[in-house]
Order: sequence, then C-alpha cells, then structure tokens
Amino acid sequence: MKWISSAHKATQRVLVSRQHLLLHVGSCPRYFHASNTIRWSKSYQIQASSLFSGRYYSISANQNVTKSSSYSFCRLPYAYNKLGNSIKNVDLEIISRESIKPASPTPHHLRTFNLSIIDQYMFDVYTPLILFLPNTDNTSVTNVVTKRSKHLKEALSKILTQFYPLAGRVKENLHIECNDEGVYYSEARVNQKLKDFLCHPDDEKVRELMPESPCIAESLLGNYVIRIQVNFFLCGGIGISTSVSHKIFDGHTFHMFMKAWAAAARGSQDILSPNFVASEIFPNNPHLEHPSPSKIMATKTLSTKRFVFDSTTLAFLKNQLIVMPSSGHPPTRMEATTAVIWKAVAKAASKVRPFGPQSPHALFSAVNLRKRASPPLPKDSIGNLIDGAGAICFPKRELHLPTLIGELRESIAKINSDHIESMKGEKGHEILRKLKQPMDVTREGDCIMASSMLNSGMYNLDFGWGKPVWFYIMNAGFDRFLALNETLKGGGVEAIVTLSLEEMEIFERDPELLSYATVNPSPLRFLKH
Repeated sequence: MKWISSAHKATQRVLVSRQHLLLHVGSCPRYFHASNTIRWSKSYQIQASSLFSGRYYSISANQNVTKSSSYSFCRLPYAYNKLGNSIKNVDLEIISRESIKPASPTPHHLRTFNLSIIDQYMFDVYTPLILFLPNTDNTSVTNVVTKRSKHLKEALSKILTQFYPLAGRVKENLHIECNDEGVYYSEARVNQKLKDFLCHPDDEKVRELMPESPCIAESLLGNYVIRIQVNFFLCGGIGISTSVSHKIFDGHTFHMFMKAWAAAARGSQDILSPNFVASEIFPNNPHLEHPSPSKIMATKTLSTKRFVFDSTTLAFLKNQLIVMPSSGHPPTRMEATTAVIWKAVAKAASKVRPFGPQSPHALFSAVNLRKRASPPLPKDSIGNLIDGAGAICFPKRELHLPTLIGELRESIAKINSDHIESMKGEKGHEILRKLKQPMDVTREGDCIMASSMLNSGMYNLDFGWGKPVWFYIMNAGFDRFLALNETLKGGGVEAIVTLSLEEMEIFERDPELLSYATVNPSPLRFLKH
C-alpha cells in the first residue's frame, strides 16, 4: 500500500484535486446498512396530532397503473438481510406512472440547452431528496388526495415551460435536448400515517419512497433529467420524493425548482423564471471525455445515520470555539458542526486503517459560486455553479476543533472572485482537465465529502396546504459523505453522515460527538416548539 510520505505533498494534492472530487457525485449505492433508530415517546406524537389530521382513505383494488412505453423500470434495493434477500420496510403500492410534459411546447430556438464545463465534469447520476408535507384539512382524505394530485401535476406541467431543460434528455455530455418528452412522475400509496412514519425514520426506510430507477441507471444519457414520486399516506400527508440529475442540478437549482413548483401549486401568478447564464460564463468543451466513476464512490456496504445539533448546543459550541487561528468572526453553525463531525470521522478512519503522523485526512466542501463571483452571478441562475474547497488534518496528531474550523474557513475563502475568474474560458478548461486525476490521499478513503443546504429555505416552501415538516437529503453514492440541513424549528442542524460499517461503529460512539448531537431523533420532536 502506498502512503503519502509528507504533509507538504499531501497538501498540494488536496489543492490540485479538490474540485474534481466535489464535482463528481457518484451513482446510487446498491446496498445500504440498516441504521438502528431511537423510538421517541408518545408525547411527540400527541403534540403533533393537529398537523396530521384527516380520516383514512381506502386503497382500491382497481388501480389504473400506466407504465412508460419508453423505459423499463426497477426499484433498486438498498437493504438486505443476512441471507441476501431484500428487506421491505415500507408497505407501499405504486398506483400510477406517467410522463408530465410542459403545458406549452418549447420554442424551436430553445431546443438545445448547452451544459457548462462544470456540468460536464459532473457524474451522470441522480441525487435523491424528499419533502414531507402534512395534511391539515379535516375533510375527506380521498377528496384531499384527489385534489392535491391534480394540482401537483398541473403546476408541474406549468412550470416546465420555464424549466424546459428538465423535460428533455441529456445528449453526449454536451447538451440537453429539450424535446418536451417530460419528467418521470409516479404516485404511490403508503399504508401508514405520516406521523407514524416520521416517529422513527431512517435512511433505509426513506429510500423506499424514492422514484423507481431506469434499469440502465449506469448512465443518465438519454434518460429523464428528473424523476418524481408523490407518496400519499393514509392520513393524506404527502412525501414528495425526487431524483435529480447532477448534470444540471446543484442544491440551489433544486430549491429554485421546488419553489417555483410550490408557487404554481398554490395558485401564485408570480412564477420564478430561471436564468440560463451558466454555459455562457463557463462554456463547455466538445472534446472533454465523459467522466468515469471515481474511486471515492460506494463499492461496499455503508451505514447512514442522522446526528442533530439543537440550537442550545450550537450556541454553546460556537461560544467555545470563538478563539481560533483565522478568527475574524465567530464560527458559523456550518463550520462548528462540520468541524465536530470531521474530527470524529478522521479519528474513526485512523482506527480502522494504518495512519502515521504525516498521514492526512481530507475534507471537501461544496461551495456555491453565485455570490462569490464579481459581479455576483444571477441568484436565479441554474446549473452546477459550485466548486470544491479542500482542507486536511492529521488524525494521529492532536486534533483541535478551532484549528479544524480555521482550515475549513481558509479553504472556502480561496474560492473567491479571482479563482472563479480563472475557471472561465480555455484556462478554466485546462484547470478542470488537471483536476480529473484522483489524489492519493483519497485512494484509501481517507476523506469525507460535505454539502450544505443550510439557509436554503426548503422549510418555507408552501404548496398551498402547509409548510413541510421534514426535508431529507440522501447520499448519491459517496463512500463517505456529510450533508447538512436545517431542522424544522429552533435553528438546529441535521447532519446526515455516511461511512463504512467499521468507521460508523466507531464514529457513532465518539464521546465528543455525542456530547453535542443526538442520534437519529424523530423530526416530530421539533413540532413542539
């Protein structure tokens, strides 16, 4: 096994390769480890009951299921028992499948949507996300479901006239053919009330609510750009699950799309119009080879768990870390939570693999370029307008949280307007081409990829029947991954962490981590505030 011999050499590799690794979000892992969950007391259920009102509706035996004529679909299993048999955690039944097309045809001059150079470097994979909405309507659940199903479809068709690339197909890693073939859209009935589902959710169970995947899932080329499944619970609550192509979707783009869909569903006439400037600022390269899977993608059984930092804990944590090497302002909640998790992950890695004093562990953080450019890029611009910031620590040395925060802050600060300017044109092509080589520090998995949707506004979405009670982000395929998200109320942070089984067993028992975070709590706990 080849190990990095010097810290200087490792640092250079981090700086040279950080973008490539952040740009490549990998394919969905086929096997996920079932996470143990904490069962919360009935008090959470009782206090949340008003948000989940509504009578049961019956599941009819006569269901009209329309299969797509263009593709065959299969549901990828994520959980297996010891005998290798698929485990079913959710009693779910697909009741319809169809393609939702734009309400009006895309003009001929807009039929080709060029990808940017950053889009090109993205792996052609789907990122899974889900939004849970309660039913607060006391009328017939059957009528509520029928009405909301119709509104969601009509609203989606309406906004696809603005987000027309999403109804097309990716072609040759250069552009999206905006042919109005539509987005994959399915509906399912879940034989469970939403509040019961949310009492003890885990990553494995939530994944069973995701849309079916094309059997040719190895590539998005020629496939849907986005797949949607609307899951109706017995109480009338809804789980809107999406699998979005990373050839055009970053976190900001996803929020813009969902915000426009919600506005149209509640009847708003103020529909957001996306800006397609990305390919003009970062033009693509026709000679760029299609990216191949990275060694940092999942190839073995993984474990994903949630760790929630409440606002009181975060205030205490940030107060303790106010003095640090690169101090300019107190740590943000992103910096504080990321540092705690990075430290625990690095320590766990050093206990399952040989590490020396000069052996580094890397953190790669996704950075939104829109506000960092000069002048700032339009806030309504869609596409992958992100870059990656790389920082390293040395687990066999003493790890201090203030130092880790300083390293993280410094790495992100380097993604400034000058750096963004250097990414444009032919020079930018050359920079990104060099970033294609994976670095040695990640070859043995000695890194963690991090992405944040803090302050994204997902909990403010309103489809016309109440705001979400939980928004959940899933790992798209990294061996080791950290996703940060808001809690429903109180300004807390939900950290979704994916590690190998061996690392997770150590990580989830880390005393310092557990002094700040709660493992796998029910999202319903935040409804009492």
